[in-house]
This record gives sequence, C-alpha cells and structure tokens, in this order.
Amino acid sequence: MKPFADTAIALWTRPREGINWLPRNLQARLLLTYVTLMLLGVGSLIAWTGERLAVQTIEQAEHDLELHAQIIANALREPLDYSDEERGLGRSLAALIGSYAQNIGGRVTVVDTQLKLVETSDARVPVHVEDDHPEFVAARAGSEQHNIRWDEWVQEERLFVAAPVLGERGQPMGYVQLSISMLPLYAAMAQTWMTIIGVGLVVLVITVFASIVLARHIAVPVEWLTATSEQIAAGHLERRVVPAGPNEIRRLGLAFNRMAERVQDMLAQQREFVDNAAHELRSPLTSIRLRIEMLQEHGENNHELTRRYLGQMGREVDYLQRLVDHLLTLASVEGHAPALQSLDLSGVLFATADEVELVAQQSGLAFHADLPDHLPRVRANPEQISIVVRNLLDNACKYTHRGGAVALSARAIGTSVEICVTDTGMGIPGAALPRIFERFYRVDPARSRVSAQPSGGGAGLGLSLVRAIVERHGGRIDVQSREGQGSAFIVRLPIESV
Repeated sequence: MKPFADTAIALWTRPREGINWLPRNLQARLLLTYVTLMLLGVGSLIAWTGERLAVQTIEQAEHDLELHAQIIANALREPLDYSDEERGLGRSLAALIGSYAQNIGGRVTVVDTQLKLVETSDARVPVHVEDDHPEFVAARAGSEQHNIRWDEWVQEERLFVAAPVLGERGQPMGYVQLSISMLPLYAAMAQTWMTIIGVGLVVLVITVFASIVLARHIAVPVEWLTATSEQIAAGHLERRVVPAGPNEIRRLGLAFNRMAERVQDMLAQQREFVDNAAHELRSPLTSIRLRIEMLQEHGENNHELTRRYLGQMGREVDYLQRLVDHLLTLASVEGHAPALQSLDLSGVLFATADEVELVAQQSGLAFHADLPDHLPRVRANPEQISIVVRNLLDNACKYTHRGGAVALSARAIGTSVEICVTDTGMGIPGAALPRIFERFYRVDPARSRVSAQPSGGGAGLGLSLVRAIVERHGGRIDVQSREGQGSAFIVRLPIESV
C-alpha cells in the first residue's frame, strides 16, 4: 500500500502541463477567477432568463390566439348555418372573417367538417383541403393545441390554432383556424435578448472593475509582504511591512512584523550572548595560560609559587565548569520543552534544602526551611525545579555575609504554589533590579567573580537560567530587595487543574 500511496502523492504534486496557461501573478489569477465565475454566473442567468422570457412570449401568444379562436368560433355559428341560404353566406362570412383577421393581426380560415376550405381572410391561400395538422386533431377531439410550422402559402413560419364551430345541438359545423406570423414574436424575443445581454455586459464591466480593485486590494499587500521578506532574508532586519488590505492580510502583516521583531531581537540577543560568553571564557583561559607560562619558567624551583598558582588555576577551572554547565543547561531549557509530570514539590524542596544547608553552615549562615509535608500538585520537571531552587539558594548564600540568614519557604496561594527564597544579605540596588535576569549581567564589580568568595563568583547566567525554567513551566518569578537589607525571590507555579 505504501508504494501506491507514494506514487499517488507524486502524481498529484507533479507539475501539470495542462495548466501552464494560468498566470503566475496572484493579482492576475484572482482577476481571472472573479471574471470567470462572473461570466459563468451572469451567462447562466442570461441564458435562463432569456429562455424563460421567450417561452412566456410564445405561451402568451398561444393563449391569446386560442382565446380569439374560441370567440370567433362562437360568433361564426349562425353564418355557417347552411339551411338559411338567403342570408348571403359568402358575403356575410367573408366580411366577418376579414374583420376578425384585422383585429388579431393575422389570418382567419374557415373549413368544413371534411377540412375543405370554406373561406379565408388571405387571398394567397387557394381552395384546398387541410391536412390533419395538430391543431385540427385537437379541435376534433374537443381540446386545444397550437402548432408552429412553415406556411407554404406565404412562405414563413406561423403559429396556428383551431377551434370547432358547434351547432345548437353541439355537433361540429366546421372549424375556424387562426394563424399569426412568428416574425413579430421572434423580433420581440430578439429585442428581449438584446436587452438582457446589454444589462449583462454592463454588470460584467462593473464586475471586472470591482474585481480589479479587489484583486489589487488583496494582491498588493501580499506583494509588499513578499518584497519585505526578501529584504529581511538579504539581511535588512529593520524592514517592516505596512499592514493593509483585508483583515486577514492585515493580521498577517502585523504577525509578520512581530515575527521580524522577535527574530531581530533573538539575533541581537544571540550576538550579545556569544560576545559575552566569549568574554567570560577568554578571561579565565588567559589567566590559566599566563600561570602555566609562569610555572614553566619559575615553578620548578619555587614550590610556594607552584602551590599558589595551581590553587588559582583550580578555581578558574571550577568557574569554567560552572559557566559551561550553565550555558548547556540554558540552551537545553530554551531549545526543548521540558518533560512535565504531575508533581508534589515538597519532596524536591526538602531534598534541595538538605543539600544547601551544609553549604550555608560552612559559610557561617543560619539556614531555615519552612516547608509543608504536601503541596498541591503542579505540572513540572523535578530536575529543572531543583535547578531553580538551588540557584536561588546558592545566590542567597553567596551574597549574604557571615552571621546572616537564608530561608526557604513554600505555600499554596490561590491557584499557584509559591516558593520563596529570602536572605539578609547585601541586597540589590533599585536601578539594577530590572536587569538582574539578563544574561551575563552583574550588578557591580563588587559582586563579580573576582571579588566574590574564594570559590569564585558567577558569570551572570544563574538568574537568567532560573527565569527561563520558570517561564517554561508557565510560571513567573518576582524579586523584592533593598540594598543593605537583603532580598526575596518569589517563584509562582500554576496548580494543576483537576
């Protein structure tokens, strides 16, 4: 089945030679589509309307002619009474049918029961016997039937109807045949067709004009969007489109601008990230290289210098290890959605608190954990939540002087689980608070890696990593701090809906 499906897909997606005549321009295609649909719609409407009007014209003429036939047949009852020869049948009948013919604008013919001509209003019709035409067949049967046929006497197409002339006892005394030329009817139908076609052409012209405007209204913004995309692809990241056209195209333009802005911001952040990472890596590597050179020149006979430089290089390597770990973790968090599970955070928080408590005691700090036995369950990745809490506690211990205190607490508030890390350390200046979550940002040189604790400071990636993880979990992180009085970092994660 799979080879067959692949073949079918290949045939469907293969370019079709039969539609190469279609224009490649979107505006031309839209215009062609609108005009084609309008031609089909208006053409069908014209054809249907014209046909119905033609049929109604003929039906109305047939009805009028049949009505006249009935009236004339009733009026000819006495003139056809052959028992009264003193009435001057010929003169009386000829005058009557001549008058009737003039009224209907056609021919009136009277035949006897054997269909032999008795009298006619048209001198071109000779004495003859009528054939069993449909109108006579219907008249003999007591019904009505019209017939359109070629008239051999006047060489034109005519409409014929017939009606019986009945005596006092209902017996047929003869038949009256009425006919009119079809030429006036055809002329009227032709005029109707011309009127309808004229109206259709006017509608078509208006439609073409409206289609051009509509096609431009749709196609021009798309062309602008395409041109702007090509310019951005060529490296002009500052280019933007002006939203125009229908709401859908306008929304597409706005979305494109937002996307372009995000791409520009991401590239700028990437360049800044690479520059900062290169700077952070260059400093310890340069320091290690210089110490290695000093050891190569003077370390053989100077054991104190060797011991001191090896310790310094060890701290630099530890810093590089932490920096690389942070970079890899940050790339993993931002590049892949975390594997979340339904989790009670109490166990993760207790485990992390146990790990940090020993570090705090070694630094001369008081550590307090206010954690409940159970918390409402959240959708979270335990390893990444542990990284968040560990980074916040490490920072609290790192920037709190000996004799200070660090605390970890957690509780459920509303629809969130709130995790709070507080310290009595040096605090954060108010001007620096908006930037502390930026990558490689450090508040001031006093907080830098060189001037921090002997184990080495940070590169400004910890809080950036914390915020990335929290936001990936659908939460948020806030900070409250006063310089010289300590800080409080509050992480809020949404409680899992039941």
